[in-house]
Amino acid sequence: MVKNIKNPFIILLGRPGCGKSAVFKILTEKFKDKGIACEFERIDDFPILKELLNMDVEGKRHEKKDGGFAVTDWTIIDEVLQVINKRVLKKATETRIIFIEFARASYTRALKNFSQDFLNNSVILYIKADFQTCLQRNEERFLRAEGKDLDSHIVPPDLMKSYYKDDDIEDLLETKGEEYIRKNMHEKVFILDNNEKGLDRLESKLDHFVEFYVKGTKNL
Repeated sequence: MVKNIKNPFIILLGRPGCGKSAVFKILTEKFKDKGIACEFERIDDFPILKELLNMDVEGKRHEKKDGGFAVTDWTIIDEVLQVINKRVLKKATETRIIFIEFARASYTRALKNFSQDFLNNSVILYIKADFQTCLQRNEERFLRAEGKDLDSHIVPPDLMKSYYKDDDIEDLLETKGEEYIRKNMHEKVFILDNNEKGLDRLESKLDHFVEFYVKGTKNL
């Protein structure tokens, strides 16, 4: 029997290629098996970014580039998260978990785009993987998907190197530690190291996240 879900939102953070898609798939199965939830939804910020750019017909916020696009007005990535915030609050139910995934250079800034109501009912899962590993996985993911699903878009290598190479959570982990992040960014943060290859290790680590998630819901 599925119990009422106290934290209906799980925020998956980490640079492109860190493993957010694999984590989503594994967690939905684990949550089903344990009767934690029976409905799941995955919201990636990329399709919403494309929605907003499609409305930018005059090209004030982006420009065409190499068969794709380049953002020129970076306030749009904050607007994307604000749109997500409004949409997911309307979708929450007592039996559904909604995964929201995105990558940013500054998660401190990014989280300011969400309402307190959303954040109070969220758990953050930050997936840590080194830059070179993510760069390789980003390309491999695109080749595997072959344009068929949500993971079929590739982040251009130059953008990976210029924007996604460093992020503030990774920096804070190295300089301040995990407890500092919980006190100053969000109290329900779980750090997952996903540098190793193979799903067996990832599944084992996600068992610990499920325990963390269940404990967090009971404490509310």
